[in-house]
Amino acid sequence: MKIDEKAVSETFGFILILALVLTGIGLVTLYGYPILMKEQSNTEIKNMQRAMIVIQNDMKSLCFKNVPYKETTLQVSGGTLEVIGAIDGATPKFEISGVNPDVEFSPGALVYRSDRGSEVITLENGAVMTRQEGAEGSAMLAEPRWFCDIDPTTNEKTFVIYLMKINADKQMAKSGMTTVRMSLEKTRVHRHPGDAGNVTVTYTKDKNNNHSVAWDNYLTGPLNMDGSGGTYTLSGVNKLVIKEYDIKIHGI
Repeated sequence: MKIDEKAVSETFGFILILALVLTGIGLVTLYGYPILMKEQSNTEIKNMQRAMIVIQNDMKSLCFKNVPYKETTLQVSGGTLEVIGAIDGATPKFEISGVNPDVEFSPGALVYRSDRGSEVITLENGAVMTRQEGAEGSAMLAEPRWFCDIDPTTNEKTFVIYLMKINADKQMAKSGMTTVRMSLEKTRVHRHPGDAGNVTVTYTKDKNNNHSVAWDNYLTGPLNMDGSGGTYTLSGVNKLVIKEYDIKIHGI
């Protein structure tokens, strides 16, 4: 008796093709999906870095261009944007000697935390910084507007420090589309009456959002201050000017 094997052959071929398809789907799910999610997370992080720099520039417009009010609309995706209002004496904290009395300043912050990764982006005291949650290191993406100028004719050294405080009536957090609404509330200027001599800046870190490495690199790098571990000194300062700006976040 002759057996017809045509049906067996078609069934085996179908099973083989189905196995190959399922194997391909499994490989894509196992290897491709995590890569896709990582790329999406990286894109969201880069977008938020740019958004924070836009907010930084808006704050500069409030402080330096006499613009009374600014609104910035942005997409907060893959994480949460939080407003932390300044509280006197809270960390992070800057203490500056060289004026009478010494200036103690708590800046507050705008903080973005990623839901898909460990990235944290912070706008603190006019600087945009990034770090990884649980890690010690941090980096400055956009510098604040501090500068030290030396007159080439007289060798007179002028040190100007801009302090930007973020105030809010309540703690706020938002994901998705949001509009950051802010205004400049008041300005204070501290000037040393004569030669300031050695000016010391002390930075006390926030243990929950530590950017001490970023500030250390900035103060000892572009500003060429001496010191480490949170205490930095600029010697031979003739003129010291410290300007404080209180910025109020009305809503996000």
